[in-house]
Amino acid sequence: LCYDSRQASLPYLHSRRSHPMKCHFSFAFGLFLIAAVSVAAQEKPAENALPIGLVNIEKIAQQYKPFQKQVAELQEEGKEFQTAAALKQSELQTVGNDLQKTPQGTAEFQKLQGQFARLQRELQVFVQEGQQKFRDKDLKLSLSLHREIDQVLKPYCKSKGLKLVVRMPGVSLDENQTQQQIVQALGRGVLYEEGLDITDDILKLLVEQSGKSKQ
Repeated sequence: LCYDSRQASLPYLHSRRSHPMKCHFSFAFGLFLIAAVSVAAQEKPAENALPIGLVNIEKIAQQYKPFQKQVAELQEEGKEFQTAAALKQSELQTVGNDLQKTPQGTAEFQKLQGQFARLQRELQVFVQEGQQKFRDKDLKLSLSLHREIDQVLKPYCKSKGLKLVVRMPGVSLDENQTQQQIVQALGRGVLYEEGLDITDDILKLLVEQSGKSKQ
């Protein structure tokens, strides 16, 4: 028997020629997968982007003009209250001076003593009630600001895909500030952030909302 190497290679050649579409299909399918992955990568948002926003409430309170107007009105009421309290204090002081000049045991002394005690009680009640009233107004004013922020914050977060918003206090590490400010700086919750501050966006939305409410 004679061995022919050309005949031995025929089955292999026959096998390749009998399936010409199989190779082309695999190549085309591979290109399709690459294109699909590329498109998906473009449409899918970056996984490393944190769905978190930071808001500086103090900055909003200082720059939001409608709120500042209400604060100014409350401060004006406070000045009027202080003026009225000072007048009552002056009246009490005048009666106290007259009482010191009046001999004890006399009818005038007893009259001034009773008047002094009454004015003192009235002043204490006036100051306590006034301070409580202004504390209540201050809290309600702050609460109204937070309500306005909440109204624009929720739709903003949904549109931006944010799942958590954290309050970020505006603090400084400058040593030339009050003790209270230094304590706040040392106790700050956010030590570093980059690209998470949404304060300006929220402030802009508040201004827009305020303008619409006036129309």
